[in-house]
Amino acid sequence: MNLSITRRSPYRPEIEFVERKGTGHPDTICDHLAEDLARRLAGEYLTHTGQVQHFNVDKAIFAAGAVDVGFGGGHHLKASKLVLVGKAYMGGAWKPDVEELRHEYKAKLMALLPDATDEAFEVDIWLNPSSVDLEAVAGGTDTVPMCNDTSFAAVSLPRSPLENAVYQVERKLNSDAFRAEVAVGRDIKVMGCRVGDQARLTVAAPVMATKVADRAEYDQVIDSIRSAATDTAGTAFGAPVEVAVNQADLEHTVYLTLTGTSAEAGDDGQVGRGNRFGGLITPYRPMSLEAAAGKNPASHVGKTYHAFGFDIATRLLADTGAEDVTLRLLSSIGHPVTSPQAVHVEISGDVADGMIADAVTAAFEDWAGVRDRLIAGAYELY
Repeated sequence: MNLSITRRSPYRPEIEFVERKGTGHPDTICDHLAEDLARRLAGEYLTHTGQVQHFNVDKAIFAAGAVDVGFGGGHHLKASKLVLVGKAYMGGAWKPDVEELRHEYKAKLMALLPDATDEAFEVDIWLNPSSVDLEAVAGGTDTVPMCNDTSFAAVSLPRSPLENAVYQVERKLNSDAFRAEVAVGRDIKVMGCRVGDQARLTVAAPVMATKVADRAEYDQVIDSIRSAATDTAGTAFGAPVEVAVNQADLEHTVYLTLTGTSAEAGDDGQVGRGNRFGGLITPYRPMSLEAAAGKNPASHVGKTYHAFGFDIATRLLADTGAEDVTLRLLSSIGHPVTSPQAVHVEISGDVADGMIADAVTAAFEDWAGVRDRLIAGAYELY
């Protein structure tokens, strides 16, 4: 294995930006449903054919519709449309029923946005047979699959204080408990900025139009969001954090939705435009632009190598006393997924080269475990 190791000081840039697009953001919805479909296909193939057949469903578009919305409610002028697109193996003992999947994923979209009504969204699924050459890279249950692409992955752990604050604020505001008390939708976006020791978060959060009668009630919701975000961010960051909410609001224009997502009218969505592997967008960290969501969990290294990197970094942090770790992994198409073209480990802490090599080797030896954990949804891909 071509393993390179670089020693460095802990991650602490003077300036740091971090973003998270929440559960109801159009891009996150595309990631979520594409990945759900990938897990569904992989599990069915493994059960019925003994191997994860070649497929990729990592393309999707969520085209915004139109609404007439104001305090107290509104109505849909045009439905938004979600289209999941990909290639799938259509031979053998099992093949996907596209019509069945269309109904299933309409229901899953509605479950993501429980405030929406049926007429708000349309769902379509386009699946066509995969190419013969790529079908050949699929491996059996106990056979190491071949890489179906030459790609790289980048993973950094642990989260910085700002990364943790951004992540925790979105999770708090999107929690069932908070949303049961506060009329906030699910399309919550959090942007964090740190300069030196000073941190500021900008939160965009839709307010449910049917639950606020006027501007005064709207402002009460914003106050509740700001208060919860401020408390959560301060705890996660370890110091006071300034929080701004819905800064685009004007005297007569505010952020109201019928469904809880801007995909109803204001914003389109697409796989791979949102959070990277690990759930954040971190421009001061190395990142791959690969969309992990929707990719094959056995052979597509744009997904599997991120999981390998996460496992390696987690093991190094837990077992060696390393302070932080960045992994970069490069594959080679047509070679076993367990034989990377190159692995680069950047690490801070007094860790022997042999311990690093052991962690890398152990992760790749567990290729079937990585596949199964990806199918089970054990990694945070977006």
